Amino acid sequence: MSVTTIDRTALRARLIELGVLLAVSVPFLFVELGMPLLDPDEGLYATIAQEILNRRDWVIPHINGLPYLEKPPLYFWLTALTFWVFGPSEWAVRLWSALATLGSVLLTWGIGRRLYDDRAGVLAGLALATVVGNALYVRKASTDQLFVFCLALAMYGFLRDVERPDLKRTRFLLFYVGAALGVLAKGFLGLIFPLLIFGVGLAVARGLTWRELNFAPGAALFLLIAAPWHVLAAWRSPTLFEFYVLDNHLLRFLNARRFVEDDVPISTLGFLVVSFLWAFPWGVFVLARPAPDPSPVARWRPVIAVWALVIVGLFALSRFKHEYYALPAFPAIAVLVGAAWASGRDIRRWLWVGMVGCGAGGLWALFMGAGLTPAQAMSGLAVLNAYYRILHEQGVLFPFASPRPFGVLLQWLGLTLLLGWSVATFCWARGWRRASFGSLVAVAGVITVLILRLLAVVEPHHSAKEISRAIMAHARPTDVIVVEGSLEYSPALLFYTGRPVLIVNGAVGYFSFASTLPEANGVFIDTQELIQSWEGPRRVFLVVRRPRAESVVAALPATSVIELGRFGSRWLYSNR
Repeated sequence: MSVTTIDRTALRARLIELGVLLAVSVPFLFVELGMPLLDPDEGLYATIAQEILNRRDWVIPHINGLPYLEKPPLYFWLTALTFWVFGPSEWAVRLWSALATLGSVLLTWGIGRRLYDDRAGVLAGLALATVVGNALYVRKASTDQLFVFCLALAMYGFLRDVERPDLKRTRFLLFYVGAALGVLAKGFLGLIFPLLIFGVGLAVARGLTWRELNFAPGAALFLLIAAPWHVLAAWRSPTLFEFYVLDNHLLRFLNARRFVEDDVPISTLGFLVVSFLWAFPWGVFVLARPAPDPSPVARWRPVIAVWALVIVGLFALSRFKHEYYALPAFPAIAVLVGAAWASGRDIRRWLWVGMVGCGAGGLWALFMGAGLTPAQAMSGLAVLNAYYRILHEQGVLFPFASPRPFGVLLQWLGLTLLLGWSVATFCWARGWRRASFGSLVAVAGVITVLILRLLAVVEPHHSAKEISRAIMAHARPTDVIVVEGSLEYSPALLFYTGRPVLIVNGAVGYFSFASTLPEANGVFIDTQELIQSWEGPRRVFLVVRRPRAESVVAALPATSVIELGRFGSRWLYSNR
């Protein structure tokens, strides 16, 4: 067989693998990106991107005219560019979470192929594309999936070049590019994680000297990408940059930030349990063994385990963490799982372990779903989402009319676990390995549909779209919109109305810091100032998240308070 024929055969095989990955990934990652924005958070990302375009300021992000440096700007930049090309929309806000995840799938495929073989690579990519955590976090505008991609890019660059001394000046440069982009996506963790994985991996494998790391050109490239924005931000706003460095990085890790915020971190045990749940169904096989391989590149396989352990271990030690902080470890987990399924050595054992666990979990879900109480539903939501932990910590009652929709979803989950895992185990026992893997992909698909249905159930509570429509149906250019409490809970109001808001009694959380900046003059008001405005000549729309008697509405003249309706978790009032 000629070299040309071999090359064509290899290319055809790569294209088939790519086609399979895309065929599975696209429906898992890109369906339902256009649902209404869910606050908190998503409206923040949308509004910041919109203000970048409006203000033409690409250095200091703004929200409601206030500088915002909780996060570095890469996601905001990409979303603003998408708005510029296609116009503002919900799907454009979430697009880069989905695209970044697809990029991570392709990089995971490449890492699996390089360290193991073609089959392991494509199975690893499929595992990452179908892990159930992506069903939620791909449909959430945030920096997290973008950071996962940047870290995967750095690790791909390292593992691609580790046995390629012939590259010389270009060796490991992709690693440095990934780390630099990670800093712009997530902050200094974009540098810390690659360096920790890199350093521990070198210590374990002992295959390179420091001189071989191409450090000088790599560091120069890293600084060329990551440094300019940091320098400009520090020059433009030293106080804000100090907040970005100190509060948002060091003090956040220690859960000792200088301003009081509502955020409630998850416990270490809760973090580990939820991380396993988000990695389902593939996390069950993370300890399964791959096939042995004496080739030189195989000695770098422990780096994959180091990758996963560094991410999960560091956040387990952190005093502040959320339930999704293990996402950057998922490409590494997917590679381990893909290699294990390609070898088949331990899959039978772990299928039976999963069978026991899914049997117990499925029966529990069927039982709990049948009689789910509001308190139980609230506790479950609090484990899975920081917003509900905050409400639970504040003693807020279950905010939905009935727990029944959640109970039905829980019962469907129970049936999926019982039937889906049984089919996968049966197929493996019959020697149908592809069918067994496909059965678990189907399990992940059904759970993805259930998560999409869950998002549809909670959307009216979280979304500010309907209340924004109600405001814009009546508002004139001179009217005023006022939001009670932290703007972080309703930032999509600005995106949907296209108008700034006043914030009454809302100098809390990040905005307790933002309220001290010169740009905050006239944005934050107290109850007395609201009363004066309420009795003034202009029409005022007031958005609150608490019942009338518990909110600032109780302090307003009762005869001039007109309730325009309740929209999910928000009430809308007007003075005329």
